[in-house]
Amino acid sequence: MRYENPSAPRLKQLDGLRGLAAFSVFLSHGFGLMATDNAVGHFFTSSFVRPLWDGFSAVVMFFLLSGFVLTLPYTGQSPKRIDVAPFLIRRIARLYPAYWVGILIALFLRCVVFTPSGLYGLSEWSNSLWHLPITRVSLIQHFFMIAPGIPTAEIDPVIWSLIAEVKISLIFPAVLVLVRMTKKAQYAILILGCVFACNAFFHLLGTFLIFLMGSYLAKYRYQIVGVLSASAWLRVALALLGYVLYGASSILPFPQTPGSDLAVALGAGMWLSLFLSSSALKWIGTSPPVEFLGDISYSFYLIHLPILLAVTSVLNPRIGSPLLCIAICLACSLVVAYAIYSWIEIPGQNLGKLASRAWSKRIGESAAAHAGTK
Repeated sequence: MRYENPSAPRLKQLDGLRGLAAFSVFLSHGFGLMATDNAVGHFFTSSFVRPLWDGFSAVVMFFLLSGFVLTLPYTGQSPKRIDVAPFLIRRIARLYPAYWVGILIALFLRCVVFTPSGLYGLSEWSNSLWHLPITRVSLIQHFFMIAPGIPTAEIDPVIWSLIAEVKISLIFPAVLVLVRMTKKAQYAILILGCVFACNAFFHLLGTFLIFLMGSYLAKYRYQIVGVLSASAWLRVALALLGYVLYGASSILPFPQTPGSDLAVALGAGMWLSLFLSSSALKWIGTSPPVEFLGDISYSFYLIHLPILLAVTSVLNPRIGSPLLCIAICLACSLVVAYAIYSWIEIPGQNLGKLASRAWSKRIGESAAAHAGTK
């Protein structure tokens, strides 16, 4: 995770929080591969620990963190100017290069390594993936990512969330303007309530609501941290409530609705706030293993499911242990993700920064020349 403005505060513990969320998604898909009619399966599906590997809640955390981190440079005492083109250039350079590499790896694993019969005896979910044929149209859609009707399950099913992220990124400068124009926290709550009503009654703006919540958390972060830092008991109470809400889709006896989605988002927001204000959580978020997960979290998220499907399909018939397969897949995913992070993500981000600066400089020179002719 890299901030858009070098002068903006670097909250490294949030990198770690994103890494923990990515690991949670891995566990969700890993244990989802197994049949759950055994002691291990029953333990990991029990209500108390289920939020720790709830993939849906982790994706909500991704959205919330994106809204928060993208807003940071544009709020506070020295907010950065909102320049649409440079912002979009950086976002494209941040998201697309690793995405394209991830898609190529997933294609290779499905077409060359994957053995469908190797997943027999595991969960119905795992046996439902990678059965539709890959068409030329689908490849073109995957290249652009946000093409309408893209069949995400054909190559790398996790990209559905990335598509939502890119779509929100296209309008995020407008979100920044809205957040800046919001003068009071009461108005922010009112705006969020209106967006929630659109989602509840018209099934619109659900993902947008989560990004916007993250943006307002960034705007009012100092006030939130000030309140939480003053009371350890308040932090403990918020942690317990946040855990229950964060796991609302798995531990509360309600179907997934806009209300339950909002509960998950509120729980994620509470834990994000705690990572900002709790010294213990800051320490966890910046510890070397968690920081490493945070660095590679994007690439890890992209490639872990194709590796799980392909490697498990080959190894499980031979070793007969889904848990051992999951452990091997975790190791493979970490190695591949680190390679993509080092060789693709970092160079891509650096190139995006250079291109955005060149664009800004060109626009500035053009504006100056235009002003000089008047």
